[in-house]
Amino acid sequence: MKKLMVHPKAVALTTMFFGLLLTVYSSSVIAQTYPKILRDVSTEMNTEQVVSIAGAPTKTVEVLRWFYSTDQVVIINDEVVDIRISQRIKPEKRSKDSSSSPKRRVAMLRIGMNTEEIFEIAGEPDVKAKGIDYYYTNRHRVEFTNQKVSRVELHIKKGLDILDWIRLNFSKGGLLFMNITLAFIMFGVALEIKIGHFKEVILKPKSFIIGVFSQFVALPALTFLLVLILKPSPSVALGMILVAACPGGNISNFISSLAKANIELSISLTAMATLLAVFMTPLNFALWGGLYSGTAELVIPIKIDIWEMMKTVFILLGIPIVLGVLFSIKLPNITKKIIKPLKIFSLLAFAGFVVAALASNFKFFLEYIHLIILLVFAHNILALTTGYSLASIFGLNKPDRRTLTIETGIQNSGLGLVLIFNPNLFDGIGGMAFVAAWWGIWHIIAGLGIASFWSRKPIVKP
Repeated sequence: MKKLMVHPKAVALTTMFFGLLLTVYSSSVIAQTYPKILRDVSTEMNTEQVVSIAGAPTKTVEVLRWFYSTDQVVIINDEVVDIRISQRIKPEKRSKDSSSSPKRRVAMLRIGMNTEEIFEIAGEPDVKAKGIDYYYTNRHRVEFTNQKVSRVELHIKKGLDILDWIRLNFSKGGLLFMNITLAFIMFGVALEIKIGHFKEVILKPKSFIIGVFSQFVALPALTFLLVLILKPSPSVALGMILVAACPGGNISNFISSLAKANIELSISLTAMATLLAVFMTPLNFALWGGLYSGTAELVIPIKIDIWEMMKTVFILLGIPIVLGVLFSIKLPNITKKIIKPLKIFSLLAFAGFVVAALASNFKFFLEYIHLIILLVFAHNILALTTGYSLASIFGLNKPDRRTLTIETGIQNSGLGLVLIFNPNLFDGIGGMAFVAAWWGIWHIIAGLGIASFWSRKPIVKP
């Protein structure tokens, strides 16, 4: 009878596997018991008493706590990491001089600011206190202020609300780059605009009118309803409303051509939507954003300066469009040579545009992007469905249905980003910037996916 031989390496690997499994299981069991253990921790206990009850923490972090009445700003390494407002104030309850009140000043602070910016905006705090946070895994925290327990947090979970408090950083040079890039992209779009493209629109205006209605009336209105249903945080909601108020994206014509859609209608809609956006984007945002901020509980002071928006949109869209059309009329031969390379450049420039918006804020992007992925996905599905549904309801042919789907679902989120980072408008409010930036990435993926599907089903026009 042969003896069963066991390879030493197999034994070692098996031992390591079960050891790792036991460690993970033990850690999970301990993690599950922390909520029960930490319930016995009460305020005014000192560090020794907490350790005797809950054991040694897995991590400790030294912090500074600045108190403004009942509001608190938490600082680590000269940077704001948390802002705690004791009570949200609805806009209609704010007095005319509320912007000077301590609560309003603290509400204007953002995560990522340094202490100099805190002083400049909120002034001297009522109380400054040293603190330390004991972490029992990343989900359980005991906070000490002046060596006494001031707060016990179980099941720490970051929700969308935290995006209201983040201010994404963007230098003046970076903002200038974004402005120039967007203007150049719009110049490239204008090179494709020809008088001949409007002949079909004049002869058959039905599809064109429905397309404009879909972009500037239906999508903003349905986005407002989606916001009321989903109830995201204020800055995220306003980001969704702003994206919906923007005109069709600069790559919609390229995607329409891949999808075997009506490219003439696509170009016509892009051109007209871009021109109308000078007025319609500020008006739509003022209307729907004003309705939302009037019903939502906001901590962030939102001022919708419609004239500032109109001026910015005119500079970024109106001027490049006019110059592009004049260039194509005066220099048609040069236009033919450069238009194809410009299409490729526009796609790459837009990708670089979004990357540039995120590069200096990459730590925030990695930490919080998961909070809005599904929200942007749902919003984009709504936009695509709006275009296709309206085209179907009014009996448009299949190429036109495809065009309206793409023109409504591909939004100029680059314009949204430039407006969001404008210091005279929104100054990089986190939730708005995250929505616009991720939309800029996602709508390319969604658009190319739809185009790939439709390209396999070519349509012969009657």
